[in-house]
Amino acid sequence: MKSNMIRVAGAGGACLMLFTSHIAIAQTAGTIAAEDQAKDDIVVTGQKLVATGIEMSNSPKARAVVTQDYIEHTVPGQSIFNAINLVPGVNYVASDPYGGNGGTITIRGFDQSRIAFTFDGLPLNDAGNYAIYSSQQVDPELVQSVNVSFGSTDVDTPTASASGGTVNYRTIMPTEKLSATTVYSHGPGNMNRVFGLINTGDLNASGTRAWVSASEQKYRLYPFAQVRKNQYNARIYQPLGSGKDFLSLAGFFYQHRNMGYGGLSVANIDSILGNSLPIGTASATQPLRIDLTRAQYDRVIDSAGRFLQTDDCQLASATPGAGTGQDDRNLCGNARQIRVNPVDTGNARFNSLFTLNDKLTLTIDGGYSYTLANGGGSTVFAESDANAGARGVSRNQLGRLGAGVAPGVDLNGDGDRLDYVRVFYPSNTQTHRLIAVGGLRYDIDPANLVRMAYTWDRARTAQTGEASFLRIDGYPTTYFGIDGGKTVLRDAAGNIVQKRNRLTYSMLHQLSGEYRGRPFSDDLSFTLGVRAALFRRNMSNACYTIPGSGSEAYCTSQTAQQVAANGTTAKFGAPYSGRIREYHAILPNAGLVWQATPHVGVYASYAKGFSAPTTDIYSYDDKVISLRDKEASPERTDSYDAGLRYNSGIVQAQMGGWYIHYDNRIVSTTVQLEGGGTISASRNVGRVDSHGFDATLSLAPTSWLTLYGFGSYLKATLRDDIRDADTGKILVATKGKSLVDTPNWQYGGRAQISLPFLVAGISAKHVGDRYVTDENDAISAGYTLVDLDAQTTLRWIGLDKTYFQLNVINLFDKRYYSNVWSAPRISQGGSLNFGVPRTVVATVHFQF
Repeated sequence: MKSNMIRVAGAGGACLMLFTSHIAIAQTAGTIAAEDQAKDDIVVTGQKLVATGIEMSNSPKARAVVTQDYIEHTVPGQSIFNAINLVPGVNYVASDPYGGNGGTITIRGFDQSRIAFTFDGLPLNDAGNYAIYSSQQVDPELVQSVNVSFGSTDVDTPTASASGGTVNYRTIMPTEKLSATTVYSHGPGNMNRVFGLINTGDLNASGTRAWVSASEQKYRLYPFAQVRKNQYNARIYQPLGSGKDFLSLAGFFYQHRNMGYGGLSVANIDSILGNSLPIGTASATQPLRIDLTRAQYDRVIDSAGRFLQTDDCQLASATPGAGTGQDDRNLCGNARQIRVNPVDTGNARFNSLFTLNDKLTLTIDGGYSYTLANGGGSTVFAESDANAGARGVSRNQLGRLGAGVAPGVDLNGDGDRLDYVRVFYPSNTQTHRLIAVGGLRYDIDPANLVRMAYTWDRARTAQTGEASFLRIDGYPTTYFGIDGGKTVLRDAAGNIVQKRNRLTYSMLHQLSGEYRGRPFSDDLSFTLGVRAALFRRNMSNACYTIPGSGSEAYCTSQTAQQVAANGTTAKFGAPYSGRIREYHAILPNAGLVWQATPHVGVYASYAKGFSAPTTDIYSYDDKVISLRDKEASPERTDSYDAGLRYNSGIVQAQMGGWYIHYDNRIVSTTVQLEGGGTISASRNVGRVDSHGFDATLSLAPTSWLTLYGFGSYLKATLRDDIRDADTGKILVATKGKSLVDTPNWQYGGRAQISLPFLVAGISAKHVGDRYVTDENDAISAGYTLVDLDAQTTLRWIGLDKTYFQLNVINLFDKRYYSNVWSAPRISQGGSLNFGVPRTVVATVHFQF
């Protein structure tokens, strides 16, 4: 990536000095074109900026751009989100050194479900719960740049969930010349990764060009952490005419196979350490601090297998015996092979730009995405419905096996109904999603433009749970439990036994408009915009809703009369279709950039955001099972940013403050049901106020040394307690507390030397203490990690574009906990993942 100092003649002969990149810093073709138009009259002075690969944008918003200049030095195959971990305000923690077991990301205290993620303009967040899966991202070698917008979105960002900012990444363009790249990496856990890329170069006189790539990675860090992932990508690009017009079509397909890998609860850790942690006396005034010694930490890791998952599994039901009962209830419940987490996902992405005349430009983006994912799991069914209430049997079996026509089913084929059989009981989600974004830009003059955009986004999500048989060693016959009906579990009526069977259509219509320009002075630019969003869910449930259960429904072949005749199932909500929820919002934004002097700029912005509730609405049906409290309303945020930027060529600096206020914060918590009982559902718990500051400094004191440093502080405070809707009793004392998994302080930096045959860098980051619980009665201790990377060229043997790379993750082998999974208070839960140990990854990068 090339960066340049740029100069624009200003009013009264003043010079306006900015910094930017020839790589666009936005996601849709319309926003990219608008950003580019603002640079059309900029004159390059020839002075280079500091090339750290982590740059602050010269936009009105607080925004950062990470490019291949830095990405190429990170661990090959790790999630692309790892590359933005040195951006102020961002905290990404990976579950393993290679990224295959996922990780979590927060920005300014907002979790990943409140951040919009896009891939060449295509939304990546789950259509139902807005989750993002960091392990399922494109190979980092294919990412041209990653754009991080703090607390606000671009006006045409296609999202119904971005109350907390955006992360947008763009893939590389095909090159005009034929080339090929092969990358091989090896590391501990027998990690082997191979990546290959072929650029076709220009295929004809019109400049058609393309690239194709593939990668495979396998490793096994622990007995319970096996990973295999394959990825295939392609892109074809067609320039139109001699200007900026183009057509681009790209594709992505990814297969992920791993055994589920979680973390230990704080109670598990306490048990391993001989019940030495003061969990019982922890409070907000005297919180439990989880800050183990090296010896304690290693002891916990060594003992983790008995709390997580084991290889040991031998199912009794797989060896049937007529007239005797085989019992799986105490067998294989913790077997890692049952807790698989497979994913098949892919997308097709289209981008285009057409110059209609000298003032009017049309952009069209669109795509299709597909995901089939399964969370794994098992349950035990009694062959006789009369034994359905026995200890260790699925609590929701009831009469579903007999289906109202028989007393049960002989599941293992031994001629009796005496057995207790463990079966694969997955949670499958299958999504088909279509999106289209059309934009029209009108250039009033070289300094001013207006544009409009319309987004149509439709997702069809089927959530099922087809039960199927397990092999004797506990392995499922297929990863998703779906094999055309050969090994599925059937009831006495011949129908497949299911955990759930529901269908959701999620639809977003969004209209946006924006003005960009310099109406008064070349030194002062403005951005004014608004987007109007209408988000709609259409939900159908083919099974009965179970009070207090959002993850499992009562799917049965019994008649409605038979279900009503049973005292337990009569309280279930009947199947339904066409349950509609609509959410709408008008979201303005505004910003300005004032170039006060040739080296100093001022920026400020305001944006309103919103995030619609998720699909946990399936926990109740509004008829038989209703909430005492009203349903959650969308979160709404007001985000303010202001700061200073300084640029003198060898020095770049930015410092800014921010404030985010949001109402109707949504949390998932236990709420009361009409008629008695409780349920876990989304609800609004009041407002949160967040404020802080971010700062970055980049230096190039010599031609061979670059330095980068950053720091960020935030304070996010909940202003209300979680209360019972009827009595007003405090359920969770959150008033005045800080958000969980949100460090107040983060700081660090990177130093890099660039010599003729060696490029080496060292990076460090400190993450402050993080609360584990909503009531702030437990803290995960902060930590500082140092990473090392080095590239040495093989130019001396004639291989100009081939180099050897070494990455050392966690150089000083710091013991720490990474991902935090919260609970209301520490006596009720809370769990932590192991931090990444010191890991050395060796890579050979070959290119011609």
